[in-house]
Amino acid sequence: MRVLLSNITILIVVLIVFSQISFGEEEFSPNQSQSQFAASLKGSVPGVESAEWKTHVDLWVQASEADLNKTKEIAAEVVAKGSKDLGQSACVHVHEGDWKGLYKLCWTY
Repeated sequence: MRVLLSNITILIVVLIVFSQISFGEEEFSPNQSQSQFAASLKGSVPGVESAEWKTHVDLWVQASEADLNKTKEIAAEVVAKGSKDLGQSACVHVHEGDWKGLYKLCWTY
């Protein structure tokens, strides 16, 4: 009985460790509509350096500057464009290249 409990405990620990490792390595692949939308932002929204989907609802946009008013403007323009063009709910996270969010704005579809 003691050996069985020990084996079960070891099995549970191994499963937890491997599930955490595989979960951390998963990468999100945006659909075609999301990819096209992200690519379109660089040329259509002033101050956008790049845009990348991190999850199905989280779009991270790199701003050319860290000014709070400018990041708010960028997020508002992306939300306006996204709510019209994308056809889904999402959140825009504006950062300056370090992936630390400077401003976040969401919309629902």
